Amino acid sequence: MAGDQPTYVDALAVRDGKIVFAGSKDEAIALKGNSTKVVDLEGKTLLPSFIDAHGHYINSLLVANQAKVYAPPSGPGKDVPGIVAELKRFAKERNIPKGELIMAYGYDDSVMPDGRLLNRGDLDEAFPDNPVRVDHVSMHGAVMNSLALEKYGISAATETPPGGVIVRKPGTKEPWGLIMETAFLPVMERAQPMTAQQEIEWTRAGQMLYAEAGITTAHEGATHLPQFQTMQRASDAGANFIDVVAYPFITDADKVLAVLPVAEWGKYHNRFKVGGIKITLDGSPQGRTAFFTTPYLQGGPGGEQNWSGEPTFPQDLANKMVKKVYDLNVPLIIHTNGDAAIDAFLKAYEKARNGDFSRPWNVTTIHTQFIRKDQIPKFVEYKIRPSFYTLHTFYFAETHIANRGEAQGSYISPMRDAIDAGLRPTNHTDFVVAPLDQMMMLWTAVNRISRGGREVGPNQRVTPFEGLKAMTEWAAEQYGEEDSKGTLEVGKLADLVILDRDPIKVDPMSIREIKVLETIKEGKTIFPASLADLPTLQPSPTPAKTYAWNVEACDMDSVNSAGNKDWTLTTLNGKKIDAVKPPSMRFAKGELSVFGGINRLTGSYALIRESVVMGDLVSTKMAGPPELMELESSFANTLAKVNGFTVAGNELTLLIDGDAAAVFKTTQ
Repeated sequence: MAGDQPTYVDALAVRDGKIVFAGSKDEAIALKGNSTKVVDLEGKTLLPSFIDAHGHYINSLLVANQAKVYAPPSGPGKDVPGIVAELKRFAKERNIPKGELIMAYGYDDSVMPDGRLLNRGDLDEAFPDNPVRVDHVSMHGAVMNSLALEKYGISAATETPPGGVIVRKPGTKEPWGLIMETAFLPVMERAQPMTAQQEIEWTRAGQMLYAEAGITTAHEGATHLPQFQTMQRASDAGANFIDVVAYPFITDADKVLAVLPVAEWGKYHNRFKVGGIKITLDGSPQGRTAFFTTPYLQGGPGGEQNWSGEPTFPQDLANKMVKKVYDLNVPLIIHTNGDAAIDAFLKAYEKARNGDFSRPWNVTTIHTQFIRKDQIPKFVEYKIRPSFYTLHTFYFAETHIANRGEAQGSYISPMRDAIDAGLRPTNHTDFVVAPLDQMMMLWTAVNRISRGGREVGPNQRVTPFEGLKAMTEWAAEQYGEEDSKGTLEVGKLADLVILDRDPIKVDPMSIREIKVLETIKEGKTIFPASLADLPTLQPSPTPAKTYAWNVEACDMDSVNSAGNKDWTLTTLNGKKIDAVKPPSMRFAKGELSVFGGINRLTGSYALIRESVVMGDLVSTKMAGPPELMELESSFANTLAKVNGFTVAGNELTLLIDGDAAAVFKTTQ
């Protein structure tokens, strides 16, 4: 994989986990010693192992203990009987006892034949004695049976919240099918806690999913502090047998910095490191939440007209966030799907650098699906790397074309134009949103054919060699690890994968049928292997202690449970408010509107999970009674420092470093 054209060698020699020779067979055999193990590939193909350019590694700890029900070609979930059969096989193979929760992931309702969707009745009939939860492929919802619905407190009496979906049994209010978005949040928030010992065991089970796919470097693309701590504890125990790179989400960056100084970032410790910081600027194009410069043809997800999507953060907050990462001098990965989100990123990037582009800065745009051709030269000029998502040309092409039109929908992930412009893009699966299947990912980059059989921007096809570059050498460059990974060259790590056929030489349409036969990390086989064959673990000092964290999938932001309500201040910095007109505020669509008692203050904000990022507040600057002016000033100063929040019923608490700073009530 070194160079601009496919290059082959007869033999490779490895010592102490590194490549010490790549060349002719005779020269390699001359290096043979008494203890040398010689492997004849017998016509199979050896490559540098694959590098995960973007995904959500932390989810692998959970789904390793779940049934996989993706639709073909990535799984057995072609229809309802196929899903039920796989659940039964999984439960029998795992010997799951009565009463224990059975979980699955990858359910895709959009491909079920004849519109026959999975429902509660199907799962009740198959599993009368077990709660069953089948998560949607988007990770934004699930179908559950009666016992699971009871477990999560969802019934006919449960009202469908704004922004949520609860499919009801026809003629009744009984939950019957998919539960999604805001209605699904209470389910997501009740993630099963892990003991310290389970963290270690599930880490190994999750990493085996990567090893099976030929991957030896995994990407955790939106890390919150509790998840970071899980990965750190597992690493301290020696659980890792692949490399894991975490990118704290911008709202948790300071929390991670407090436990791991920036001087330690970028350094592996027991095969785990912090690679940089993650920012998300918009949503998903198939969910019609990506941010575009022109409206969606189908309108908004809630029936909005003239809908172009919205940014996750207003421009001023995006500017501050990007500048913060630049000032820390760490790599940035930034989720940008729609062309307007990419415009917003470029503005923030230029503002952060303030005309000085001399200092190298490792920046990668994640997904980058709807980059415009006129935006590519800026990427070249600023040396920004796009990471593309060509799997969408198969899974979602018809949806994108319906939403965005033929021209823009077919131009998704334009890898050909990017390479021709001089960029070295990467490609990713966004696992678990799409399957962890590197050959399928390569197939989509090379062929660009949809699930329905249509060609999707055939002029953006790349060669198999270029497609492999995007998952080996160029992905190593994305991590700043090009000196140790990505090609089979002397001095680099012996991170290798053996395939049953050569992706460069087979018919391009058969690439997705190629199998991973063996995965090798630093000279040692990690697949196929049993977990017992892997390096010895350090026992946890507190094996029974439990930890919990929320699932992060596709950069899903928590719904703003404080939003679209009028909140009245009741307590400020521990003191009860007895003013006739106490300060009040309202969060809506990225804007904070405050009435302090005299003045109105406005500004930008973002609520992500339980974190708050606040922009500058602008006041009308009117005068009034001194006691109200003092209260208003104290309130504004407190707001500027807020970085967290909780909502319990009709009470909102704003937090500063975990301590209650202001308490509000609402009647809504």
